[in-house]
Amino acid sequence: MINKNFIYIVLAVIVAVELLLLNTAVPLGVADSILCITLVPIAFFTKNKKFIFISAIAGTVLTITGFFVSPSSGEFSQVITNRSLTLLAIWVIAILCLLERGQSQKMKDVHAALEKSVQKRTTDLNKSNTALERESAYLQLHKDVAIAANETVGLKDTLKVCLAKICVHAKWPVGHVYLVPNQSLNWLEPSKVWFLENSDRFDTFRKISEATPFGPGMGLPGRVLVSKKPEWIIDVTKDTNFPRAKLAENIGVKAGFAFPLLIGKKVVGVMEFFSVKAEEPNRNLMKVMAEVGIQLGRAVERQWAEEDIQNSNERLRRLYQRLEMIREEERTRIAREVHDELAQILSTLKLELSLLDKKMTGDKSSLRKDTQMMLFLVENTIQTVRRIAMDLRPPILDDLGLHEAIQWQGQEFQKRTGINFISEVPFKNIELDIERSTAIFRIFQETLTNILRHAKAKNINVLMHEKDAMVTMQIKDDGIGITSGQISDNKSLGLLGMRERALAWKGDVIIQGAHGQGTTVTINIQRN
Repeated sequence: MINKNFIYIVLAVIVAVELLLLNTAVPLGVADSILCITLVPIAFFTKNKKFIFISAIAGTVLTITGFFVSPSSGEFSQVITNRSLTLLAIWVIAILCLLERGQSQKMKDVHAALEKSVQKRTTDLNKSNTALERESAYLQLHKDVAIAANETVGLKDTLKVCLAKICVHAKWPVGHVYLVPNQSLNWLEPSKVWFLENSDRFDTFRKISEATPFGPGMGLPGRVLVSKKPEWIIDVTKDTNFPRAKLAENIGVKAGFAFPLLIGKKVVGVMEFFSVKAEEPNRNLMKVMAEVGIQLGRAVERQWAEEDIQNSNERLRRLYQRLEMIREEERTRIAREVHDELAQILSTLKLELSLLDKKMTGDKSSLRKDTQMMLFLVENTIQTVRRIAMDLRPPILDDLGLHEAIQWQGQEFQKRTGINFISEVPFKNIELDIERSTAIFRIFQETLTNILRHAKAKNINVLMHEKDAMVTMQIKDDGIGITSGQISDNKSLGLLGMRERALAWKGDVIIQGAHGQGTTVTINIQRN
C-alpha cells in the first residue's frame, strides 16, 4: 500500500518544478511568486513537522530563484515588494502550521495518555471484578460446604457432596478422602469416597489409593497429617515423597493439593485433589480449604459422637438383656423352689391334716372343726403358691413356647377378671428364642395388668404376625381409651418398663388410643 506522505512529497516536488518553470516564463512584475506558498499546506498534510520546514525553505529558494530567472519587467520596488511579501507569507503560514501541528501532537499525546489511563483502569477494574468474582465463588463454596456439612445425613454422604463441590469449583478431575480410623490413632486410612471426572481413566489410581494407608509424613496425606495445614505439590511425578508418582505419570496426573479435616488441633481426615496439569499453588483456594476443613471436621466429630452414643446404647442394651436374663433366671429358680419345696411341704401338711381328720370321724368337737378349717386354709395356700409360681415363671413358656403361654395367660386372665379374651394368634410356626419370647410375654402381662386397672374393658383381642424379620403382637381392648398425656407420661413405670424390654431387643412398643375408642398396644421385636 502506497504511503500518503510519499504522495504528498511527490506532489510538492511536481508543484515546485512547475513553479520554477512558471518563474522562467512570467515577468518579474507579475506577483506569480505567491504560488510558492502552496508548498507549505501540501507539507502540512504529511503530518510531519520536518516536511513543513523543508517546504518553507523550498518555497523561499523558489521565490529567490525566480527573481533571477524571471524575465525583467516592472518597477524594481514592486518586484522586491512582491517577493518580500511572498517570503513573509511562506514563513507565517509555515509557523502557523508548525504551531498547529505541535498543538495537535499535544492533543494526541493527551488523548493517548488518557486512553492509556482508561485502559489501565479498565484492566485494573477487570482484575478487581475477577478477584471479586473469585472471592464470591470461594464464599459460595464455603457456604455450600457448610450447608452440606450440617444438613446431609451421614458422614459419607456429607464428604461425597463436599468433595464434588470442591472438584467442580476448582476444576480438578480427581478428589479423594482419607480418614483417621478412630480418635486414638494417628494415621490415615483410604475411604471409598471419591470424585472421578473420568472413572475409567483413573480407575487404577483409585484402586492403588484405596489400598494405601498413610502414616505421618508419608506422601501428600501424611504431610498434611504432620503440618495440620493445606499442602500443594506442583508436579507429583517429580516429587520424591509421593509413593504413587509412577502411576500418576502413567495416567497423566500432575498437580496435587490436600487439606486437613480438623477437630481442634487434631487431624481426623484429609481431602486430596489432583489435576492433569502442573499448577502453581493457589493461595486463595488453600486458605478457603483450610476453613472448609474445620467445617468438615465438625461433621466427623458429630459422627464420632453419634457412634459413641450408639456404642453406649448398645452396651446399655446388652447390659439390660443380661439383667433381664438374670432376673428371669432368678424368677425361674424362685418359682421352682416355691413349687417344689414350699408346695411340697404344704401338700404334706394337707395330707397329714386329712389323715387326722379321718381319725376324728364322728367327732363333733371344735378340734375337728379347727382341723377342717386348717385343711381349707392349707388348700387355699397351696393354690396361692402355685399361682405365685406360675406368675413368677410359667413352666408352659419354657416347655411349650410363646404361643401356648399367651393362650394360657389370656384364659387365666379371663377366669380371674371376667374380661373376654379373644385370640387371633396363628403363630405356632413363629420360632423365637427364649429371651425374646420372655420379653414379649412380660410386655403382654404388663398390658393385661394395665387393662385391668384402667381400661374398664369388656373384650380383649390379640393378634400376632411376622414380617421382614420383625415379630409383631397387637393387643386391643374396647375400654375407655388412653389419652395422649398418659401415653407420653414418663413417670409411668409400667409403660417405661414395656418400652425398655422391647428396646433391649431392637424393638419398640407403640401405644395408640382415643377417649371412648379403646387402646391398642403394638409390640415389635426383631427376630435376630
